[in-house]
Amino acid sequence: MYIDDLIAVFEQSVTNYSKLNTSEVLDSLRNSIEAKKYDLQDQGLIEAILREDKKDIVESLVDTLEERTSKLEGDQLDKFLNSEEIKKEAINVFITSLEHLINYYYNNVIGKHFSSS
Repeated sequence: MYIDDLIAVFEQSVTNYSKLNTSEVLDSLRNSIEAKKYDLQDQGLIEAILREDKKDIVESLVDTLEERTSKLEGDQLDKFLNSEEIKKEAINVFITSLEHLINYYYNNVIGKHFSSS
């Protein structure tokens, strides 16, 4: 199922941030994805994205996390990684990146196919 695959990609993205790779965060991600209620077309696009462009989702999240944590050290970093703020932000960045790719696929792959027919 695409939700499990998306969660696996998220886990891959946060390997350097163990505080974001917890059952609490993963459950919250699952709930957020399920709340989106993607239709069959979107699910098909998600599966294509996971096959072809999952690195873009990973890179987007990794870049955001590196940017947000680059100036923090020690206790500051630990406190930040334990905060609800970064957990929510990581989930939001992940889903936003996914939705940008869904829109890209829809507009550039499906849309071009039908407009050229």
